[in-house]
Amino acid sequence: MLKTPPLQTASATIDTLCARLHSATLREDRRAAILGLRSFAKQYPASVASGSLRELLTTLRRDGLGEAGSTIDSLGRDGRRGSVAEGGDVDTIRLVLETLLMLFNPDSSSPEASDEVAYFMADGFSMRQDNVTLLLSLLDPASPFADYYSRLYSLQLLSAICAARPERLQECILGAPLGVSRLVAVLDDTRDAVRNAGLLLLVDLTSGANEELRKIVAFEDVFAKVFSLIRAEGGLAEAGITAQDCLSLLANLIKGSPSNQTMFRESGCVPQMIQMLEHAFPPSAPEAAFLAQAREKAAWGLLRLLELFLEPGETSTGQNQAVFFRAGTAQVLIDLAFTAGLPPPIRTLALKCVAALIASNPPLQEAFAALTIDAASSAPSELRAATQTNGSRSGHSSAKGSARASAERPRLYIIEALLDLTLAKPQEDSQLRAAACSLIQAYLTNHDRIKAHFLARAIGGHADHEGAANALNTLLHPDAGDAASAMYASWMVSDLVDDQIEAKAALAAVMEGNESEGEDVLTFIQALGSQLQAALQPADERLVAAYAGLLTVLLWDFADGVNNLLAEGSGLLQALVAAVSPASGDSLVSGLSAVLLGTVYEFSTKDSPIPRRTLAPLLTQRLGRSKYLDALSQLRRQPAIRDFDIDEPADETLLSRNFIDIFMLEFSRLRKAIDKDPGVEVLPFSVAEDGVDRDVLDELRQQVLTAKEALAAALEEKMKEQQVREQEVMAREKEVQTASAEVERLRRINGAMQVGHEGELEGLGRRHEEMLGRVQSEHQRAFAASKVEVERKLEERLREQGMAAAQKVQESEQKAVEVGNSHRDEQTRHGETARQLEALTAQHTGLGTREIEMRRQFEDLNLRHEKITREYGVLGVQAQQAGSELERVRAESETRRESIVKLAAEMQELREELAGREAELATERVGFGDLERELESAKASLAAAATLAQSKAPVGSAAAGDADMQRQLAEAREAEKVAKEELEGMLLLMGDLEAKRDLYREKVKELGGSVSEEEDEEDEDKDGEEEEEADEGVE
Repeated sequence: MLKTPPLQTASATIDTLCARLHSATLREDRRAAILGLRSFAKQYPASVASGSLRELLTTLRRDGLGEAGSTIDSLGRDGRRGSVAEGGDVDTIRLVLETLLMLFNPDSSSPEASDEVAYFMADGFSMRQDNVTLLLSLLDPASPFADYYSRLYSLQLLSAICAARPERLQECILGAPLGVSRLVAVLDDTRDAVRNAGLLLLVDLTSGANEELRKIVAFEDVFAKVFSLIRAEGGLAEAGITAQDCLSLLANLIKGSPSNQTMFRESGCVPQMIQMLEHAFPPSAPEAAFLAQAREKAAWGLLRLLELFLEPGETSTGQNQAVFFRAGTAQVLIDLAFTAGLPPPIRTLALKCVAALIASNPPLQEAFAALTIDAASSAPSELRAATQTNGSRSGHSSAKGSARASAERPRLYIIEALLDLTLAKPQEDSQLRAAACSLIQAYLTNHDRIKAHFLARAIGGHADHEGAANALNTLLHPDAGDAASAMYASWMVSDLVDDQIEAKAALAAVMEGNESEGEDVLTFIQALGSQLQAALQPADERLVAAYAGLLTVLLWDFADGVNNLLAEGSGLLQALVAAVSPASGDSLVSGLSAVLLGTVYEFSTKDSPIPRRTLAPLLTQRLGRSKYLDALSQLRRQPAIRDFDIDEPADETLLSRNFIDIFMLEFSRLRKAIDKDPGVEVLPFSVAEDGVDRDVLDELRQQVLTAKEALAAALEEKMKEQQVREQEVMAREKEVQTASAEVERLRRINGAMQVGHEGELEGLGRRHEEMLGRVQSEHQRAFAASKVEVERKLEERLREQGMAAAQKVQESEQKAVEVGNSHRDEQTRHGETARQLEALTAQHTGLGTREIEMRRQFEDLNLRHEKITREYGVLGVQAQQAGSELERVRAESETRRESIVKLAAEMQELREELAGREAELATERVGFGDLERELESAKASLAAAATLAQSKAPVGSAAAGDADMQRQLAEAREAEKVAKEELEGMLLLMGDLEAKRDLYREKVKELGGSVSEEEDEEDEDKDGEEEEEADEGVE
């Protein structure tokens, strides 16, 4: 008795097939082994991969490509794609590639399915350069094996390897001859599936790739190919997911690569990009929802791609800004931003791109102000009627340069439109308004002349009570239901006054209120304080952030502004102290209130309307040091401030960049402000950095004043003595003049009276000269003696005063040295704190780098997740189709089963009917034989009778015999006619029976039955004999 063979397991079968693949010498045997392995690849990927991966690759080279060494041969003489002269076979290539793909993507329900299988497969491929080169060779369009499935499966295998081991695959592709060129050439393939697979592979390869690979890919003219592909697919709307993948590829190549950005500019792709961006506008005619959605997604990707060219701080950003602005990008973007038919996210992103396009570029900022938009799309009637507004003059510009210009339509300057959108349209999307505000801030960034002009126009518009949107009017008269407008206005004014003493002074001089109408007249700073006090009762977070942040920026290092606020600030101080209390429950409001209190106290003086010695108890006793410091710490932990140096500011943030910058830089100073002695005031940075004791300063000033008074008294006394000496000199000179006049008179008298007495005159002359000499010498001696005496007295007095002043100066210097020593100690502590801050900053930078790396990895995971999601969606659709197909097959199977049952019953009936017919046919055949024999006998008897009648009949009875013969002949003919009719009926009946028999046999064969060849031959013989007999009978 034979035993039942043991049941073979899947593992044993796989091992057997792997051994057969390894040892088989015939191609058919190896192909059969591969077919068997393919049937197990989905359910047992680990077993098949571990045992057959190397053999599959070897078979791909040997049987598929027909490589004796490494040379690929051409097609054989028969011209078939399935065989090559030395054994290459496209069918084998397809079979091996399908098996490998199944190993990369097993069934999720398989017990062996895991990511480790994909890693093992990827390592097996990428371990040798030849394996990747082999797959790349199948992408060569000149290869005889580059058919549809070979190219498609090769690209899918490379994508699977890239998903598992991207870095190693990049190295292999760089090391393969013409590897990158073949990958990029796939974009020119006319078959959508192959081209899209190549596009996805390039996207995965360039995502996070090294700079060298991205440069090589860009050098293969990939930019022009991508734009041509989008146009060939129908543009942004009709290209769909293909356009999005193309834009992802461009983004991967452009991001952080100045060389690729330069190649993009120099290859003439900027105009193509702008032309494609113009297709983002919605058409005038209605379109399908899926087309609009595809256009919006592609437009979003195109704007994100544009942002990569305008990254702040990059070396190529300036050149990119100039090139894109000259190409008309700014006009297209602002037209997109003010197109109401587009969704707010796209309009918001367009405004952000314009802000990046002109930021910190003075020529472009000036040119930007001259751009215009269609007035009907943005401005209300009162804004169009205004003659001027902040930063620009109203007027109509021509439509030249607009991407969507319309003839004879009024135009509106872009700054007016942005101000109107930001400050006067609360119904618009909040992110769109924030983006418009950021664009205005970019217009003001690092351009002092534009800031001064903008501020002057704002002040002038407020003074003239203009109806146009104005930042100052918005701050002074906020709308009760639109706190966001005040917040955006505070951001603009913060940019205008940050580190601008002249701008702060100009704002401090702005007055609010009409005294002639009985209104209280307040300065701009006091009005802001009044608005802040109102916002704190009850606390409105956005208004508090707007006014407290702006006042902090405005009053920082501006003592005159602090004094201005304190002149009407007693109620505000009480409200700020109450807001800092933990009972308020809002860390943002309490933190901003604490920052403003610290700023006011830090920059107040002894001469302020509310002196420092009055402010100090308010902070230290009523508020408390711990509450103040805790409020500052809570504010610093706010995400918008904590992550300010790491992430870009979020769109929903309430704080301006200027406030956050001041708070982060001066956080330690604000913490120390409450601990400062009220007598210590902050002086300008040119004088002292940490301040000086006011009492010491007053004493030194008094000493200097006393010294100045003593010096003035000494100078006055010296002047009086000099006047006395001058008077004495004048008196002596007058005496000399009188004596000279007398001598001259006597000389004339003597000359006239004593002409002849020359000797006497000479004597008198000599005496006179002697007398004059004595007088002069006496005068000189008296003058010198008095001068020496006066100088001696003056020197003694000055020496005494100098000694007193020197003693006082020495005492002052000693006090100054003591102050300097304390200052140096404070500087030493400050240096130690700075070093600790630098260490913490280094740690913070390291953490930021790690977070950025984690974010990059997270983005890669997101990309992989999106790819897997897309593949999962495709597989889901295929599963649904397979399910529906399975249901249809099941239904057809049920129908066929019922048909089979019916046909089986019919077959049984036909068999019974056929048996009866065959019996009837046999009976009819017997009857037919009898009839034939009767017919023959009748013919014979008729012939005999005719012969006998002719030979024996008498002549006389010829007529009667002839009549009998005629009658018998007629009866014989009638019998023959009846026999022929019966014979024809029998033949027709036999034909019907034979037709039914043939139909029965066909149905038996269709239902799986069998009819022996002997029966067929017997039937054919019988049919032939019957036909011969029938022919003979007819004859």
